Amino acid sequence: MTSVLVVEDGFGPHPLAAVRAFGRAGWQVAVGSPQRAGRAVRSRWTRRWHEVPPAERDVAAFLAATVAAVDEGAYDLVFGGDDVEVLALSLGRDRLPACFPYAAHDLVVRAMDKVHLTEAAARAGLSAPPTSTDVEALVPPVYVKSRLHWTPGGRSTTARLPVRSCATRAEAAAAADEIVAAGGEPLFQKPVPGRLMALTAVVHEGQLLAPVQQVAVRESPQWRNSVRAETVPLDAELAARAQALLADLGWFGLANLQFLQPAGGEPHLTDLNGRFYGSMALALGAGVNHPVLWSRLALSMPVGRAPVARVGVRYQVFEEDVRRALVQRRGGLVRDLVDCARYAPGAVHSTWSRQDPRPAVHRGAGLAREWRRAAERALRRQRPPH
Repeated sequence: MTSVLVVEDGFGPHPLAAVRAFGRAGWQVAVGSPQRAGRAVRSRWTRRWHEVPPAERDVAAFLAATVAAVDEGAYDLVFGGDDVEVLALSLGRDRLPACFPYAAHDLVVRAMDKVHLTEAAARAGLSAPPTSTDVEALVPPVYVKSRLHWTPGGRSTTARLPVRSCATRAEAAAAADEIVAAGGEPLFQKPVPGRLMALTAVVHEGQLLAPVQQVAVRESPQWRNSVRAETVPLDAELAARAQALLADLGWFGLANLQFLQPAGGEPHLTDLNGRFYGSMALALGAGVNHPVLWSRLALSMPVGRAPVARVGVRYQVFEEDVRRALVQRRGGLVRDLVDCARYAPGAVHSTWSRQDPRPAVHRGAGLAREWRRAAERALRRQRPPH
């Protein structure tokens, strides 16, 4: 039986979606992470857990622990849960006694580098936000980002360098200095208005397999990610340009392209997630199992006809949707909270699954404790001093 190891940090929902994708297909799944607290570890399909320290703290220790886990479990493939794990595994792939299903390391780094991605997008006929490595080139406001979320060999001990919104060049220069001090390379990008949209596929020999297109229905005002989304018909022209982009990058495997769609304008490419991504449960709910398709291609196993995604499948991150409602209060707080609850039935969820309830139960208990403590702090602030 084919087996996989997913190495993650224990915080996000996307490794859980990957574990479920493999488990439902009958594959053996193990998780490596710094602690057992993550959602993926609690899935009914996670057969084994290995302690793997954070890559951003010590790459050598991370790789050594991953190699030991693969040796112990005799896994066929190893995946990184986020950019930091992918880049660290790619850097040390020659030491891994399992398939690491990516193109060559230099191609992985190039594709994840936002400057190279923007340049490749232009060659493929895709719009992208104006981007520069020169603080003087763009008129503020600008976003200041690192070219890579995490740089192998850099000095950052966080998995993802922060993105700053800056209203002046002085603010932008100071934010860039923070990135340089952490060992990253800063870039400056103009904000683009519009609705979040994504196109996801598995790339093999320059072709998009099983493409899935989705649009955001509600977005988190804090993280600018989808808290509700829906699958929509594939835009053939956009898919053709995305295919040209990914062929130019020499990409192999899962590719989740993130766009902002201005009203009445061309979609602007903002990011490439070349790994499991936040709303992956939506594609799975639409009938497309990208992780298994990717893995079968990497292992030269037969894949058959690529599935076609169902249109109109809905997705929700319930806890983030509630947090959004507390801030936005569309039509009033009570009405917005009721709307969150009404959207939930029939939607695919980031954490909740009837077939696999333990991650959601554990997550819900943790959130209840978190919200209770927050309420207690708020009450203490409201009490008059003695």
